[in-house]
Amino acid sequence: MDIVIIGAGNVAHCFGHFMKLHGHQVKQVISRRQEHAKELAELLGAGYTTDLLDIDMEADVYLLAVGDTVLEELNDQLRLGRRIVVHTAGAVPIDAIARISVNTGVMYPLQSIRKETKSYPAIPLLLEAGNDEVQRRLFPLAQSISSTISWMSSAERLQMHLAAVFCNNFTNHLLALAKFYCEQEGRDFSLLNPIIRETFQRLDKYPPETVQTGPAVRHDEKTMALHESILRNYPSMQQIYPLLSESIYQFHRNEG
Repeated sequence: MDIVIIGAGNVAHCFGHFMKLHGHQVKQVISRRQEHAKELAELLGAGYTTDLLDIDMEADVYLLAVGDTVLEELNDQLRLGRRIVVHTAGAVPIDAIARISVNTGVMYPLQSIRKETKSYPAIPLLLEAGNDEVQRRLFPLAQSISSTISWMSSAERLQMHLAAVFCNNFTNHLLALAKFYCEQEGRDFSLLNPIIRETFQRLDKYPPETVQTGPAVRHDEKTMALHESILRNYPSMQQIYPLLSESIYQFHRNEG
């Protein structure tokens, strides 16, 4: 298919990479910042512009790989008639781009994506189509770049987006806090790398609720009190610690 990508950030780079890799032609990249548009366009062998009025009107699919607030602006500014327009946001409903075209869809990558990594992991795609024509055209495009495809409504996709925030964003933040704590206290954060790897590798074999360890699940109040006492100089961690500990304890008490 011939594709126009609006956006030049992490998701745009990822989709552009996979589309080129699997034989699609990205004809044009559009971004507000010329250097960003040019960078991605050169990687994909595409044209580029910063002006929506210069958009190529001969593409098969227009992919809106932009932030949520930018989607609102595009819905006010862009008019593509009956051309297929697809956004990539997890927490934005399909009707948020309804004024752009009568043929709308969603192709949300359920993955943490950073273009700086220079390589991309497997990416499950959550799809939604506004009508049968979009569904017919969107499915083979998605199938060509991902082996894991699920059709979901906007409400269902929002639920998965929330779950992903817990799995990835919150987890990564906890690791960042642990690293900060170690650095402040002169401890070697790299000593934690084996336990971090083990935490995630276990998920290949066991459900997470069956491998929970630590003082909270044991309701070891003495150890937890010691931990909280040495966090007095780290108010954010001191606030989070009892909340997570209580959540772990209550979850496993109710499960039992």
